[in-house]
Amino acid sequence: MTLKDLAARSASFDMRLRSLQGSWEPDWDRLRIGEEDRPALLRQTRRDSVLWLYGYIVALADKKLIDMGDAERMQCEILDMRDAL
Repeated sequence: MTLKDLAARSASFDMRLRSLQGSWEPDWDRLRIGEEDRPALLRQTRRDSVLWLYGYIVALADKKLIDMGDAERMQCEILDMRDAL
């Protein structure tokens, strides 16, 4: 199981993963977010994505829906992406 596999199964997981990877951003104009507020909101969204993704993987492993080794590897990948921000 990989992050890509989970993203293919869950639209929420996919959106948060893409946010963390920097390939997704909110529709700023539609949300009416000013230019000066966007960087802070983007950082917060990415931090929230780290927590959500990590928790999702922990829950799947806890329920034995994914292998513990895969879970630990994916958690490390998420933390590596966070560190790269």
